[in-house]
Amino acid sequence: MVTAFQAKKNRVMRLILESGGLSIRDLNKGQEPFLYSSGNRGPGYIDIKGRVGFDEVFEAMLDLLADLLIMNDVDFELIVGMMTGGAIPGFRLKQIISRRKGIVIPYIYQRGARKKGGHGELDTGDRENFNIPKGCKVLIVEELVNFAETVTQGALYERNKKGRLVTDVATILFYQNPVAIERLLRYKLALHYIIGLKDDLLPFAQNQGFASKNAVKSYFEFLDDPKAWNEVHGFEFSEGV
Repeated sequence: MVTAFQAKKNRVMRLILESGGLSIRDLNKGQEPFLYSSGNRGPGYIDIKGRVGFDEVFEAMLDLLADLLIMNDVDFELIVGMMTGGAIPGFRLKQIISRRKGIVIPYIYQRGARKKGGHGELDTGDRENFNIPKGCKVLIVEELVNFAETVTQGALYERNKKGRLVTDVATILFYQNPVAIERLLRYKLALHYIIGLKDDLLPFAQNQGFASKNAVKSYFEFLDDPKAWNEVHGFEFSEGV
């Protein structure tokens, strides 16, 4: 029996795929792999951040993520959206959860690099913001997690520079690759996600005719061992933080 949550997840995955969110390249046909923000490469990319231009898709994703966080009783006092992909989803998530719980949850965003000029801040929105408790518990938000570098660096900044408690990360899509799983464990971060690339989106895409069996197989080879995949194809692999 399909649960209400699973039915909503299936709808979200279909909306992502129908709006062109999935791309898989065939290196055997001379196509170039995708370059990720980590500096590593891979055969596929899920353009979650681009769904901001599709209202129906964007709202469905954030509504389901709010469902998950409330259902799992995830506790936080501040949402930090990671630039650039997590900034708008993080703000929309703050609006949805604030409305549902009848409270106001503060929101800020964290830049990818420190601002030049002005106050030179990395976090934006917390300066002289008395709505943010000192030492508060933070929920980091990113649109997808691949190698988990962005969210771990963001969490470390909030912990070490801002003195905040960070144990939870929320995202729409998790690539479920072993590098990220190990990294999140190392930094004691619990990841809350609505769609797993390996467990959910790729099997769904194949079953529903959005991707071929061979394309999905190629993507799985990367997800099973990203380091080996990069090395086999002649690319250096970055371990990151």
